[in-house]
Amino acid sequence: MTVRALAAVVVLAAAVTGRAADARAQPPGLPEGAGAEVARASCLGCHQADVIAAQRLTQGGWDREVAKMERWGATVGTADRPALVAYLAGAFGPVPAVSHDPGVVAAGEKIFAAACRQCHEDEMSQAQRLTAAAWGREVDKMVRWGARVPADDKPALVAYLTSRWGRR
Repeated sequence: MTVRALAAVVVLAAAVTGRAADARAQPPGLPEGAGAEVARASCLGCHQADVIAAQRLTQGGWDREVAKMERWGATVGTADRPALVAYLAGAFGPVPAVSHDPGVVAAGEKIFAAACRQCHEDEMSQAQRLTAAAWGREVDKMVRWGARVPADDKPALVAYLTSRWGRR
């Protein structure tokens, strides 16, 4: 085999391997269901499915989110809008609370009310859908930005956030 032929084989193998890796790296699409085609047509032009799935909003939250996207240029037919909002709320609604020690969670709720609700509404936290470790990092970041959460209170706050809005 000539050097030129060997180089062509190497380039071809790299291209095929790269395409296979690209296909595996693609994020999953939206789940099937009534309204999924509307979501694909209206949302996936600008967003990947994982961005949509991470939202975890209520019906009202999705209604406001769709209205915001329409103001920013998304095209959703008037007849399709209710189906889109219902689909998003059904497929990407709030995740049921994770169970934790009720006393610790109750203490964390009080900390949340005092330290977090001064700046954030619940829907902002709900949209995060973080793991316990990620909530811990988020609390640390907020403390750096001025939130008053003593180190001793952090575990209870993280337990509350995770039980209320944690990722499955």
